[in-house]
Amino acid sequence: MKFILISFLFILKLNIAYAVEKIAFIDLNYIMNNSLSGKSINNFINNLKDKKIEDFNKIESKIKKDENDLISKKNIIDKNIYNEKVSQLKLRINNYNNDREEFKKYLDEKKIIYTNKLLESLNPIISNYVEQNSIAVVIPKKMIIIGKKNLDITIPVMKILDKTIQKIKFDE
Repeated sequence: MKFILISFLFILKLNIAYAVEKIAFIDLNYIMNNSLSGKSINNFINNLKDKKIEDFNKIESKIKKDENDLISKKNIIDKNIYNEKVSQLKLRINNYNNDREEFKKYLDEKKIIYTNKLLESLNPIISNYVEQNSIAVVIPKKMIIIGKKNLDITIPVMKILDKTIQKIKFDE
């Protein structure tokens, strides 16, 4: 009986020993927003947006000016001419709104493309880090409710990324 109990405890200890695997988590959003390459993507997208917003603001102010002029002339000009000008103004407003939507989609596509480029570069860095530190599993931080800070590999991986890649090459 003693032998069976000792054997059972020994087998139980072996199973527990094998079950201890190193787990870590990583915050990819933090890396995307704070790494040198991630910041270069954000700066690129923001510069594109800022330049285009200036153009949109000029177009919008011109449309508003023309609308105010048309409203002020409503009682002076012929009703048919007024209606035609209103139709033209509506068309310009519609085109303006479509251009803004298309540009927003364009920016979203660019951000996805360059974020994917960064993730492609980040993947081998994470793989090497995991291999060198004998980590069995890496979980995204957004999937973690609570965890020890020493299991977070975000900063060390970001430092390696910053040494490897400072800026993403942009097509523009």
